Amino acid sequence: MGDKPRLSLASLTGVKGAAAAAQFKRLFNQPSISSLSNHEDIKEERIELENLLGTEDLEKLRLHGFSKDKVLDKEQFIEFLRNTLNRGSDQDYDELFECVDVTKEGFISWDKLATYLMLKLYDNDDREKASSVPNWKSGKSILNAHRDSVKRIQHMDSFSRYISISKEGTVCIYNDEMQLYKTFKAATESCKMRDLWITDFVFMANVNKVAIAYTSKELIIYDMTSKLELSLTYRIVGIDATSYCLDYWSDRENPNDAILSWGDVKGNVHAILFNSAIIALFERPPQQTNNAAYTRVQLEDIANGNYKNASYLTYNAHTEWTRQVKYADHLDCFISCSTNTKTALVFGWMDKSGLTVRVNYSVRIRQLREIRSVVEISQGLNSFDYSRNFNLIATAGVNYQVSLWNPFVLSKPNGILRGHMRSVLYVQFIPSRGQLLSFSKDKILRIWDVQLQICLQRLSNIFPRGPEEKKTIKAY
Repeated sequence: MGDKPRLSLASLTGVKGAAAAAQFKRLFNQPSISSLSNHEDIKEERIELENLLGTEDLEKLRLHGFSKDKVLDKEQFIEFLRNTLNRGSDQDYDELFECVDVTKEGFISWDKLATYLMLKLYDNDDREKASSVPNWKSGKSILNAHRDSVKRIQHMDSFSRYISISKEGTVCIYNDEMQLYKTFKAATESCKMRDLWITDFVFMANVNKVAIAYTSKELIIYDMTSKLELSLTYRIVGIDATSYCLDYWSDRENPNDAILSWGDVKGNVHAILFNSAIIALFERPPQQTNNAAYTRVQLEDIANGNYKNASYLTYNAHTEWTRQVKYADHLDCFISCSTNTKTALVFGWMDKSGLTVRVNYSVRIRQLREIRSVVEISQGLNSFDYSRNFNLIATAGVNYQVSLWNPFVLSKPNGILRGHMRSVLYVQFIPSRGQLLSFSKDKILRIWDVQLQICLQRLSNIFPRGPEEKKTIKAY
């Protein structure tokens, strides 16, 4: 008969690599209660425990009868390890048994032992990731054609390109390496180029369109063509106040269901709810000829129900400018903020009252509730971010503080992250790393661990300063 195949650590636990062996050694690198007699004893015992469960020792446990079909009670487990390994103390084995037998059944199997060790490995990995300090590459300035402040940079997944638009109307397209690909102007017939002022824009990913807000009190929606050019499609007019911030959401499972929302300088929140976005955002009115270059849409007509593909809602949320608005589909609400203490953070809750049925699909009917949730925060907020993974809202306070909120318990924050010495401008969750970024007015970037609520890293002197560099885009 041939030799039995040697079992690797990976086959025992499902964890690969030499790092796994080191992790296993660290699991049993804690001194037992019986070994706390003096410093020399602790040191000697720790040296033994480091070698207690190496790869060869784990193979011994399997080859000497501790297979997946066998279970051991505490006495059998201690005796088995004592006879098999000849290392460590009975107290160490007793503590290990108690840790594995969490249900207090009085016995453990190999599966229980392996599961316990794997969970410990995952926990250690998560802790290492959370506490690891990112290594930043040297920043580089991105060549661009902007002559004024950049309003936003957004990735267009369907084109594998980035887009940025600045206040004076310059549009820049970059490749995935942030190299400038092309540039052009976004204009509107309602004002001359020298008077043009863009307040914000958003890429509408499910329909490959770009919505741009102008100070001329209009929203213009462009098609992003295959040549990466903007083609005017819809011009929404009749807006009462200048739009200041934009947001766009679409349902991944049903891309016909989409919402374009914006906040204005009067503190209002507006939203257009589309139910046939893929087919057409707005059907062409009968009075407009098919030869028209674009569709002119009166906001009042949407509110009056003259469009089957879209509906409109609005409410007053703030007494000052609406700084940011976002539709959170998981919460079924609009979230907005302002720099006013009394109305710093406002939730406009929605009700899903049924379905509107189309030929091959259906879309939820949403109605705005009368009651809204308002959070008072001293000096108000510049911005916020919501993470569905954490079920938390992070707020960027004018009062130098970053706060974490549970959207269903708004009486007080879950945590307050202190450290910034100037007003916090932006916050952004990184769910994959369990971290949060915050950026303040004095050009300080901080990286926080969300669970531990501690600052992992502080970055300064790496961002542009002064008016001569205000049009520079930095990448890291």
